[in-house]
Amino acid sequence: MKNKLIKIISVATIFPLVISYIKKRKAKNKIRNKILAEGNDFSKTAKNITNSISKSKSLYKKLIVKVHPDRFFKDDKIIANELSSRITKSKKNYDDLIKLEIEVNKFLDNK
Repeated sequence: MKNKLIKIISVATIFPLVISYIKKRKAKNKIRNKILAEGNDFSKTAKNITNSISKSKSLYKKLIVKVHPDRFFKDDKIIANELSSRITKSKKNYDDLIKLEIEVNKFLDNK
C-alpha cells in the first residue's frame, strides 16, 4: 500500500513537469517555424534577439545623443529629426540600430 502511494505521488509530481516541458518545446518550435516561414535565417534572427537584449540600449543612447535635433540648425535639424525618429522606432532592434549608426556617421561627416 505504501509503495503504491509513493508511485502515485511520483507520477503526480512528474506529470505536470513533463507537460510544462512539452508546452515550452511547442512554443519554441512555433516561433522557429514562424521565423523560417518568413524566409529569415533563424540563427541570424536569434543572434539579433540576443544582441537586442544586451546591446541595443547602450547603442540607442549613444546614437540619440549624437543626432538630437536640438544640436543642429535649419536643414541639418530636419535630417537629425528624421534620424532620431528612426532611431527611436528601432530602439529595441540591434541590427537596425547598426545600420542607422552608419547613416548617423555619414550625416555627421558631411556636416
